[in-house]
Amino acid sequence: MTEVIAVLSEPGGKVVEVVAGEGGPEVRLRRGGAAAPHLRAPLRGMLTASTGRPWRVEHPGSVEVAPGREAVVVTAAAGPLGARLELAFTPDGLLSLATTWRNDSEHEVGDVAAGLLLPLPTTDANLTMPGVLYNGNPSSDPARRVPRVEPGGGFVCEEDRLPIPAVNAAWDGQYVSLFAHPEARRDGDGTVGYDSLGVLPGLTVAAMTGVIMFDGEPDVCYVSKAEVADDPIGYRTLAPGESISTRHTLDWGPVEPRGLGFRKLVHTRLYHEDQGARPLERDDIVRLKANAMDARWEGRGHLAYAGTRHRRPRSFLYGWTGQCLKLALCEALLGRPERTRRAADFYVEGSGTPVKGLRHARYLLDEDRWESFRRGGADFVSSRAHGETVADLAAIALRFREAGLPVPAAWEEAVEDAATLFWRTRLKEGIVPNGWTPDGQPFSPMVSAAGIPCVQAMLGAYRLSGEPVWLRRAEEVLGRYHRLHAATFERPFAHATLDASGEDKEAGMSYFLAAFELYRLTGRELYARWAEVAADWLLTFVYVWSPEFAEGSTFERRGFQACGWPSVSVQNHHLDVFFPTSELMEFGLATGRPWYAARAETILHAMGQGICQEPGDWGFDVPGEQGEGFFQTNWQRKGEANTWNPSWVIALPLYHALRMRKVA
Repeated sequence: MTEVIAVLSEPGGKVVEVVAGEGGPEVRLRRGGAAAPHLRAPLRGMLTASTGRPWRVEHPGSVEVAPGREAVVVTAAAGPLGARLELAFTPDGLLSLATTWRNDSEHEVGDVAAGLLLPLPTTDANLTMPGVLYNGNPSSDPARRVPRVEPGGGFVCEEDRLPIPAVNAAWDGQYVSLFAHPEARRDGDGTVGYDSLGVLPGLTVAAMTGVIMFDGEPDVCYVSKAEVADDPIGYRTLAPGESISTRHTLDWGPVEPRGLGFRKLVHTRLYHEDQGARPLERDDIVRLKANAMDARWEGRGHLAYAGTRHRRPRSFLYGWTGQCLKLALCEALLGRPERTRRAADFYVEGSGTPVKGLRHARYLLDEDRWESFRRGGADFVSSRAHGETVADLAAIALRFREAGLPVPAAWEEAVEDAATLFWRTRLKEGIVPNGWTPDGQPFSPMVSAAGIPCVQAMLGAYRLSGEPVWLRRAEEVLGRYHRLHAATFERPFAHATLDASGEDKEAGMSYFLAAFELYRLTGRELYARWAEVAADWLLTFVYVWSPEFAEGSTFERRGFQACGWPSVSVQNHHLDVFFPTSELMEFGLATGRPWYAARAETILHAMGQGICQEPGDWGFDVPGEQGEGFFQTNWQRKGEANTWNPSWVIALPLYHALRMRKVA
């Protein structure tokens, strides 16, 4: 019979046992009276400390256990360092792990890298590191360097790169989540560092004292789009008697399917006390963004860019970064239907191609011609951009109808023609391709979530025409996307952005919007559940805490708070305003899930940061302008924002502020 050395339990059914093992004491996690332990690991294997570069995993030779009624204390020696790990349950049933490494020698010890490890009892698990890693990022272009955890590889990053500073692993119907409680570490030059989290080779969850790893290589940092660089950060120097202390929280339990383990991160609310910034009220956001929109109006639409920055020609862009019809919809919401009509007419009358339902996405003003995007040197009509634009055109027509204004037949025909194209050109999997060639053929057989906005367009066709066939078709296609992506999340949402090639927030947005719209149209709780899971996935990209920034940086000077800001994708680790904010609020209110509405409020107000309020503010001349990228971590210029301002940075906050102001 196994000797039990120590036991901790809590009223919810979690139990921690320390038992004697062949190689020394083992910790076993149980829950709900299950006979088999949820997770077991040798205590010495949970501690690591090395000196010298590059850092490596080195375990203490042995450990000592001091049992207690409220806590278990583990002590060990690792070279010149003494280690102390205290395990105790918190009042809310989570396990607190407080770890200290102390220099017990009489000499200074340099290049210290220490950590807490959780070796998983499997070689096959779904891993989630919010914002950067989703089940190993299976859809990311293998030719691009992005975070991955593959056999022999590993990824460990700074805590401030993670919107929720945690790692979740799920396998065989169960999960563990390890949460950090970040504390900024300021160096003498004013720079800020944080501890680190990740997964080491062999599927071991790691909480380190700041050192990093990329693709199994220590001291390598992911610094820009598909770019890495040597960056030996996080090493510590300890004087005699000096120590390093960290605090983490561990949660575990059942989850099915395992791919939904990320939901446990979203709903374990350890960081709820951070409510984010609120520099502007809704009316202020509307006023400022409407001013920026006015500055982009050209008579037939809104310019995609201010002037000719970066040698880009004056143009109207539709969908994705352009959002020309989303801006036209904002004009209607502001009570300015004439601009809306002119913009919609110009698009419908001029963007057509020889293929019925297929339209160009860009108009070059100074050349008076329409063109499509290009990919791989070939003309390409993006299903993401085209679907978004047609969905917005349908929304404009419905807005006019609700206001008692005449709706041109050409608008409704354009929506139905596009929806017909979307239905008829589906891939064998039953989904919309990621785009089309100029002759209307699928551009690629690749399975992706890029075309989900086309489901929204089908729903727009249904709402305009009342024809049940469009509702049935939308349900059929979204069901196919559900089975491919959202039923198990083995293949998370990916490939919606045109400048990246992998898992991204925007790919999940359209699924959420389509599922929520189906719920509103049918009342079926199934679609509310689909939307809720997608909302949780999207919220893994949203910061629940606010890192600190280097002395003298723009963010430090202006008190920028990341809490409430969404990050972008597993490739692009910065913040931006692309998020279904108002729909998240409506979803929470319509379905009796008020927590989501509260999150939407935090998100909208966080995005008020960085908006130019007077000429010269944030680097802009026009009040209401805002940068596309805010850099909260060591990905490009930490603590700074750019001044790249495509028109979607106007359209999305304005649209959501208008809708949320109306509801309020």
